[in-house]
Amino acid sequence: MMKRSWILQLLLLIGFLLIGNLVVTFLPIPLPGSIVGMLLLFLFLLTGIIKLEWVEKLASFQLKHLQLLFIPPIVSLLISFHFLEILRWNIFLILLISSLSCLLGTAYTVEWYEMRKKRECK
Repeated sequence: MMKRSWILQLLLLIGFLLIGNLVVTFLPIPLPGSIVGMLLLFLFLLTGIIKLEWVEKLASFQLKHLQLLFIPPIVSLLISFHFLEILRWNIFLILLISSLSCLLGTAYTVEWYEMRKKRECK
């Protein structure tokens, strides 16, 4: 039963991804299909059409391991010498600093939110 729930949750999330891609394909929306699918899922969660329990296990698993998805593309870009020749060092430095500030901003925001959530539960 446990494996079945993971598969159903994965299929539900993939379904919203595909719906978002279809919406972007047929309507002139200047957003990626994955974002439209995520917004649709959020709307369905807010309205109660989809229950949080239906996607909670898989979503929390994905959030725990999200940083692993960013490591391979970043490393492959950094070891590519052609990439560095194209960018020049000043643009590379700007990209590095902005990426780190975004990463740290997200980390501190999540940490602040978790601390606030713990205080509210007490």
